[in-house]
Amino acid sequence: MSGAVLLLALSALSPTADDTTFVVPPGARIVVEHRDGEINVMGVRGREARVLMDGEARAALAYESGGVIHVGQSRRWDDGGDLSLWVPHDVDVAVHGLDGDVRIIDVSGDVSVETADGDVEVDGARSVRIASVDGDVELFDIDGDADVHIGDGDAWLRDVRGAVEVNGVDGDLVVIDGDCRSVTLTTVSGDVWYDGEVYSDGEYALGTHDGDITFAMPEGVGASISISTFDGAVRPSFPVQFRGGRVRASQFTIGDGSSRVTLEAFDGDIFLIRPGERSPERN
Repeated sequence: MSGAVLLLALSALSPTADDTTFVVPPGARIVVEHRDGEINVMGVRGREARVLMDGEARAALAYESGGVIHVGQSRRWDDGGDLSLWVPHDVDVAVHGLDGDVRIIDVSGDVSVETADGDVEVDGARSVRIASVDGDVELFDIDGDADVHIGDGDAWLRDVRGAVEVNGVDGDLVVIDGDCRSVTLTTVSGDVWYDGEVYSDGEYALGTHDGDITFAMPEGVGASISISTFDGAVRPSFPVQFRGGRVRASQFTIGDGSSRVTLEAFDGDIFLIRPGERSPERN
């Protein structure tokens, strides 16, 4: 066999009637390409990987090329179906989907997802890059940076420990329990919310054209805050001394003013709260 060498031929394991099983060497990268159907990737211990396509191994492909393991549906499987993949938890995973939800659980390497139509959920990863046209994005327990570009859908991030950048068009952007020194959240239509750590050397920029902004400011943390809203109100839940021409376009300093916070809402209110004081609502 030349070119795309089937991993089954390289593996000491043989496929059963129900699944395709192969060995993933350390340092390998897995690329999943699937046109129509759900994609579920689960991290497991050990070096063995397993792939199923609607319960049939014959409908799935797995081959190695240039140190990259490619997994996807056979061209003979034209009707689509759900693809399930169990991989060593320490690998890097890239998913290219078209129509169907994507779910990646317990993978501790770098994760990237590109999809046209479907929700994306990632629970546990070193870093995450997401590009979604239509569907919600949920990220949990991310050890590093998160970069999300989303068209029509909400983005919910919880327990992210790195730089966060989320750009949306139509949907809410929410970061809860963030441990971040750099946060950029911008959307055209939707609410924007950050409730997490605010570091003295951090920069936090939240913006929306049509929606509200909520920013949680911990007590005892210094910040230089710039606020701008054209058709909305500024609603702090703690005493704030504004300076500038208008409350709707103003600046103020808390403590030593060390961190930088920019909040811009063209048509919406801006809420300044203490951590955990309010909770965002899911649509």
